[in-house]
Order: sequence, then structure tokens, then C-alpha cells
Amino acid sequence: MALPADPDQATLEELEEYYSSSVSLGLTSKQAESSLSRDGPNQLDKPPNPTLCMLFFLQLAGFVMVLLLGAAVASAIVNAMSPNWDDALSYITAEAIFIIVVLNAAIAAWTEYQAGDALDALSKMSQPSIFVVRDGKEAKVDVPHVVRGDLVVLGTGDVVPADLRLVQAEDVKVSEMALTGEPDDVSKTWKVRPRREGETEKLTPENM
Repeated sequence: MALPADPDQATLEELEEYYSSSVSLGLTSKQAESSLSRDGPNQLDKPPNPTLCMLFFLQLAGFVMVLLLGAAVASAIVNAMSPNWDDALSYITAEAIFIIVVLNAAIAAWTEYQAGDALDALSKMSQPSIFVVRDGKEAKVDVPHVVRGDLVVLGTGDVVPADLRLVQAEDVKVSEMALTGEPDDVSKTWKVRPRREGETEKLTPENM
């Protein structure tokens, strides 16, 4: 069975049939394991962290760094064309600028590389979890292990772990500032409100 084009307009029976789930018992553990294996974890794809060498060259490509390197090259060229071109001391200015630029780029790249490792470690330590219903019982799982068809149990202060369709709700309000910019919490309902002809689709439906 195909899910309707607008999930917010689907009936609970259609959702149960499409996801082979239950609005009272949720998925079975085997179904959840199969979905996780098939679809992968519930998280955004993260690009690989840049290498230390890449960060170093990115620092050198900065506007100020390019200007300083240009000044060092220009100073070396001017001294090379002067009568004292064979005097090593006449190149001190160019050498000093070059050394300062390389050291500054190396320190900045190392600092950024260490900060990236620290943030990754912190995100792993503070991995959020949520309650879902599996095999008819509430179970606490890591958010990346939430799969399609899971019956998620939300409480006060919980972060919504994925796109969800409400199947039961009472006095639910959600902060959608990150999505819509709306500063006030938005009321939600589990009921399906038929869309009028010509009515535009909302970014965040009332039951999602």
C-alpha cells in the first residue's frame, strides 16, 4: 500500500498498514532491527572532518595570509634586483614575513583541528535518547535508533527526534522556531483536518 502524498491527511489505519506498525503496540524488536539495517541510523549525513593538512592550506588561502605572502615575495624580488642581491641579510624581511605566516597558519589549523575533535567527543557523550513503544512496552532508545513506524512517546521538554505524525495528544505545544521562525510555541492536535480546496500546504501541519 502506498502512503498518501500528504501524510498529515492519512488515517491511522492507513499509517498502520503502510508501516506494518500499531498505534497501540508499536513495532516489534525484529521489525525495528530490520528497518535500522535497511534505512540506516536516524541522523543527518555528516561530512568527514577536514584533515590537519587541509586546514593548514585553508588557513594559508585566507585573504590576509595571501596579502602577507605577496608582500614577502615582493620584498624578495626587490632585494634580488638591488645591487646587494647577494647579501643574505637583505632578505631578512621576506624571510620573517614568510616564517610568521607559516607559524600562524600552523597554530590556527592545529587549534581548529583540536576543537573539532572535542566537539565530536562531546556530541557522543551527550547523545539524546527517547522513549518508544516496542513489543507493546515502552523502551528507551538512542535517537539514531528510532526507525520509521516507531511509536514515539513524547514528554514535557523532549526534543522531537524525527518527523512524527501525532496519533494521540492532549494540550501539546511545540517550539518550531528553528523551522519557521515563529517565537511562540505552536499547538498541535492528533486530529486530521481536511484540507479545503485551494488551501496551501503548511510547512508544519497541525498533526505533525
